[in-house]
Amino acid sequence: MIILQILKITGIVLLCILALILILIAVILFVPIHYKARADYSDKDNDYNIHAKAHWILHIIRFNYDMDKNSKDMTGKVLFFKIYPKEENRSGTLGQRKGPAKAIAKIKYKISKLYVKIKRIICMINDERDQKAAKELLLRVKRLLWHIRPRKLDMNLRLGMDDPCSTGEITGYIYSLYPLYTKHLHYVPDFDNKVIEADAFLKGYIQLVFVLYAAAKVYFDKDIRRLYEQIQKVKE
Repeated sequence: MIILQILKITGIVLLCILALILILIAVILFVPIHYKARADYSDKDNDYNIHAKAHWILHIIRFNYDMDKNSKDMTGKVLFFKIYPKEENRSGTLGQRKGPAKAIAKIKYKISKLYVKIKRIICMINDERDQKAAKELLLRVKRLLWHIRPRKLDMNLRLGMDDPCSTGEITGYIYSLYPLYTKHLHYVPDFDNKVIEADAFLKGYIQLVFVLYAAAKVYFDKDIRRLYEQIQKVKE
């Protein structure tokens, strides 16, 4: 009887642990990472500011990035503990100058390597399997970029050039593409002053399940892995 009670309690404990693990996996995969960023620029004194931040799982994990023309700051925290930046030891060595004969030999060697790389690239371009892999890779990248795209994007632009004619010409180019971003861009041409003023705000989210799915599809695709190996050979 006692043994049955122990087995029963052990089973309940194991089920609770399993449930917690499944909940944790679900949280990691499906709870989105929220991000937002704001930036502005003015040609007066070349002044600009960038502020970006992201948070995950009820702000337990946070990331902040601030930058202007005088400073740059980036921090990462888990709860109240800073995980970034960490101190880094930087060291460098000065290279030695080489003589003309060695420099010429090095140039010849690089030219020969470049020739081999070009031949390999041509073979890759003409290979149907590599072409198929490249198309599949581009498709996966396109879908991933669509997922991580900003769900909200607002931009303001005030632009004026040296003369009204140039301003009008640029304005024509901008309005010719206006249907692509009519919901996101508010453009004001300035025909009287030379000025560039812009600001932008965006926010969105990323779910790791989509990122991991895309990574898995790429990793387990034999043609893409073969293409990667071919590219590594070209880089060598």
